[in-house]
Amino acid sequence: MAFSRVDETDLLLPLHEGAREEPRWATFLARLRRRTRADAAHLIITPDPLPAPLPAIAPDRLRPNRVYAAAELDEAPAHGDLRIMRVTETGGTNAILAVSTTERAFAAADSALLSALAPHLAVALAALVASERLRARLATAEEALARSGTGWIGFDRDARVIDCDPGAASALRALTGSAPAIGQRLRTGDAEGERLLPLAAADFADDQNAPPRAIRLSAGAALDALLIPSAPAMTALLRFPPRSGPARLAAIEALHGLTRGEARLAAAIADGASIAEAAAATGLTIETARNYSKRIYAKTGVRGQGELVRLLCTGVAALA
Repeated sequence: MAFSRVDETDLLLPLHEGAREEPRWATFLARLRRRTRADAAHLIITPDPLPAPLPAIAPDRLRPNRVYAAAELDEAPAHGDLRIMRVTETGGTNAILAVSTTERAFAAADSALLSALAPHLAVALAALVASERLRARLATAEEALARSGTGWIGFDRDARVIDCDPGAASALRALTGSAPAIGQRLRTGDAEGERLLPLAAADFADDQNAPPRAIRLSAGAALDALLIPSAPAMTALLRFPPRSGPARLAAIEALHGLTRGEARLAAAIADGASIAEAAAATGLTIETARNYSKRIYAKTGVRGQGELVRLLCTGVAALA
């Protein structure tokens, strides 16, 4: 079946763009329902059995790209009529397209229409799945960056902020008293750092193959950044102190067989405290802290405070 120009505007365009609607494909389904004179039209993305009012049938019972009539399905409702089709993508996600009526029967042209829509639905499904996978990948990457104590800020060629991840915004607010503002230059309270950013942004905007550049954004806050080229100019990568909390302590205990008291002391040392400072922070005497530290070194297999810091700051416990 060939689509007319009207079909391309009324059905194909909203089918391909419908994943961005809320609810998804509302325009396409309304027009399909009108075109087939159906009482209801459904487009369901699911690996699971279909919900009512569609037949309680597992999607894999339907051969891909084949249009089924109600008479071909034992699970179909006793009254009215139904046309249903499954389209699948390589990862196993199914799209179920169906139209149903409570009174009239569908014509052969209605089945032909659904069949002609199959390749277009497959393209729309593949685009949706790719978009959802990308969204999940970005969310995972953002969480990994946050857990590793890394944040980023995007700049245009004039060193104005164009984007910023939440971790960087929160950390900068805590360290400098000022969070990045979209469309504005970064304020760190350090004249030299604020002078270097526009110079670097202009250089990277002109040469996206330039090597990364490390600068100190704020001497007072001991805040450094690695500037890397990225459109339209550059991205600043920042490192912040590792997270401290129950999840990190639990990870240190589980990975190295430490008691909770030993884990608290080890975490304090990993954060840069001396034995005396770590003892005070954890409520231990210096003598007890020294005894704990010997047990910590033995259990973790390190030979001293420096190796312990490296172990805990580069291991997965730092991500907890």
